[in-house]
Amino acid sequence: MSTIYTIEKLMREIADELPDLKRRVAELETRTRARRWLGGDNGGDDMKFSLFKAIRGIVLNDWNNASHERDVIYSHRRDLTTTPDSAGGYLVPSQEISDLIEMLQAQTTVVRAGATVLQDLKGSPVTIPKQTAGATAYWVSEGSAITASDLTFGQVALTPKKVAAMVKLSNELLSLSLPQAEAVVRQDLAQQLSLAIDLAALRGSGASGQPTGVANTSGINTISLGTNGAYLTSLDLFFDMISKLEEDNALRGKLAFICHPKVKAALRKLKTPQYSGDTGGEYTLPPLVTAILATDQALEQAVGYPILASTQLPTNLTKGTSTNCTEIYFGNWADLLIGQWGGLSILASPHAGDAFAKDMTWVRVTMVVDVAVRHPESFCLCSDLRVD
Repeated sequence: MSTIYTIEKLMREIADELPDLKRRVAELETRTRARRWLGGDNGGDDMKFSLFKAIRGIVLNDWNNASHERDVIYSHRRDLTTTPDSAGGYLVPSQEISDLIEMLQAQTTVVRAGATVLQDLKGSPVTIPKQTAGATAYWVSEGSAITASDLTFGQVALTPKKVAAMVKLSNELLSLSLPQAEAVVRQDLAQQLSLAIDLAALRGSGASGQPTGVANTSGINTISLGTNGAYLTSLDLFFDMISKLEEDNALRGKLAFICHPKVKAALRKLKTPQYSGDTGGEYTLPPLVTAILATDQALEQAVGYPILASTQLPTNLTKGTSTNCTEIYFGNWADLLIGQWGGLSILASPHAGDAFAKDMTWVRVTMVVDVAVRHPESFCLCSDLRVD
């Protein structure tokens, strides 16, 4: 009797739990399908978006081995309201090419310095709030009224701007399905796009479709080295730039210098006279005898914060009679916002330019991004440092 009772009890418990089990199974199946659609690991390699397969499909109209890529780009092309790229094209959502986006960010100096990246933005403009003034505390006599004060807020607007890159592929390479070819295309695209975004973030003019970079943002701190600029003779410039932010209560967050590699070379070669009339002197930094002392860590220890280099910064700026000036940036790079709408829009042609004559295919990709400085006081720029 007890055995029958136990079995009946167990069956009732199973029956009670069955709806919940069915619900959990359904949720698991839904999540699995979503992962496959987004190119997640659970979908296997066949469900991950291949940029190279998509290009082959677009150019050769051959989707036999690219059914997933075809589904992705055509489903998003039907809904052009999901992207600011009103010209159409073949849109690849950012989640489908997350590894390319990560590669792009890894090669972008301002992102490595700590810039805030906002992905998959919708609409235009996108406004980001910022506090412009805080409350004020007062000393109050007994029986006196407390003076009221308010927090004030402003906003930073991000507006879609288009950046494009061109990649040339041989048709022989395009006819193959090699993983190496995919890697080449992704690396080239990431490099070209990162260079464009980097330069715009630092010194974009704000005109001709460019974002407004740090250098052209109103209200940032600046330091001038003189009528004709000056060479680096000590560490004082770095400390003065740090002091500018400290005076504005902005010395916080992800702080770093960005400069041309020639500035880092000049910093390494700084010498300090050891006695009156010493024309040689000793290295200001520890003697560069071993490789460890020549690393960026040694420079960081000298000035207190990381120093990142970008060869895109000019070394031919004019100041007075000098024509060999360059820029140094210092700031809390978390206050530099980089907004991204959607993913990549791809167009390919075997006929554009000299592609037909050279049996090549031109691939054009566009991204929609913008750059904005949230707090100008978080940055300092020196644009008249002379270098050789």
